[in-house]
Amino acid sequence: MAASDKSASDPPLSALLKGLSVLEAVMSNERLSDLSRATGLSYSTVHRILSDLGEGGWVYQDEERHYHPGPKMHAIAGLLRDDAKIVLQARPHLERLREATGMTVHLGVVHADEVVYAAKLDGHGSYRMLSRVGGSVPLHSTSIGKSVLARLGDDEVKQIIQRTGLRAITPGTHRTLGSLLADLDATRRRGWAIDEGENEVGLRCVGACILDAGGRPIGGVSVSALEFEMPVSRISSFAAHVTEAARGISASLGAA
Repeated sequence: MAASDKSASDPPLSALLKGLSVLEAVMSNERLSDLSRATGLSYSTVHRILSDLGEGGWVYQDEERHYHPGPKMHAIAGLLRDDAKIVLQARPHLERLREATGMTVHLGVVHADEVVYAAKLDGHGSYRMLSRVGGSVPLHSTSIGKSVLARLGDDEVKQIIQRTGLRAITPGTHRTLGSLLADLDATRRRGWAIDEGENEVGLRCVGACILDAGGRPIGGVSVSALEFEMPVSRISSFAAHVTEAARGISASLGAA
C-alpha cells in the first residue's frame, strides 16, 4: 500500500478535528481524491470518516460516487440563517435595552429543548459574565427559558421536562416539577420571568419571550446583572424595559 494510503501518515489531529476538516472540505470538494488532498488526510482515513458521516446524515454519495453535504448539514445551515435573521431584526432593540438598563443583554433562541444564545451585549459594568454566543443553557434555569415555557401549557412543559430532566445547575435551580410550574404560573401573570441565581450563583436575570410571525414562542430577551446591581426594588423597572424590547423584537419578526 502506498504511503499516502496509510493512516499513520496523517497529521496528529484528534478524531473530532479530522471529522470536522472532512465536513468542511465536502462544502467545496466532491471526489475522494480531492477531499484527501484538501484535508491532508489519507484516502483510507477520509473514506472511513465519510462512511461514518454518511450513516449520520451529514453527507451523502451520489450515483457517480461524489460526496455532497447531507440533510443534517443543510438543517444546521437553515437554523443559522434563521438565527442570523432574528439577530438582525433584534439588534436595535437589544442596543436600546442595554442603554436603558446598563446591564448585560442576551438574545436566546430555543433549539432542541435548550436556549442557545444568539447575541450578547456586555453591560457597562466591569463584570463580564461567562455566557457566550453559541452557548446553550437549560430552559428551566434561565429567565429566557422560563419565559418561553410560560407560553406553553402545563402538559407540554411536562413533556419537555420528561425529556430534559431538572438538572441542578446551582442550589437555586428548580428541583421539582411542582416548583417550576408554580414559577411559570407567576411568570404568566406578570408577563416576564426572573432567574434568581438559578443558572449562575450571584446573578439576577429578567427575561421576556419573543414570538415569531405565527405567534409561536421561539426565544427571548433578558437583562442580567449581579444581585446588588439589580436590587429587588428595581426589578419591575428592569422588567418594563425587557418586555418592551421583547414586544419590539416580536413585532419586527411579524408577530401581531
